[in-house]
Amino acid sequence: MVIVNLQLKIKTEKRDEFLEWFKAQLPDTRNYDGCSELSLCTLAAEPAAVDVISKWESQEKYDTYLAWREEEGTLTTLGSFVSEDPVFRFLTVEQKF
Repeated sequence: MVIVNLQLKIKTEKRDEFLEWFKAQLPDTRNYDGCSELSLCTLAAEPAAVDVISKWESQEKYDTYLAWREEEGTLTTLGSFVSEDPVFRFLTVEQKF
């Protein structure tokens, strides 16, 4: 299992529009083959920061999902909302307790 932490910095003036658009994308992500959990996280102290935490069966399943998002244009649209390049952190789950 891999946990993906997508860290986004959203343009302040586009935050509300982004959240509305992004929340509409989440059901497709959650239902994509290999995704077992998905959370959208915000920080009250840093409104431009949005993190997406997801759990995937494997890095390969996530990579397939990301390629699909690239193909269908979601990543291009995402680019219009961010003020910095997105940061992806991939955490391999070594052991669950």
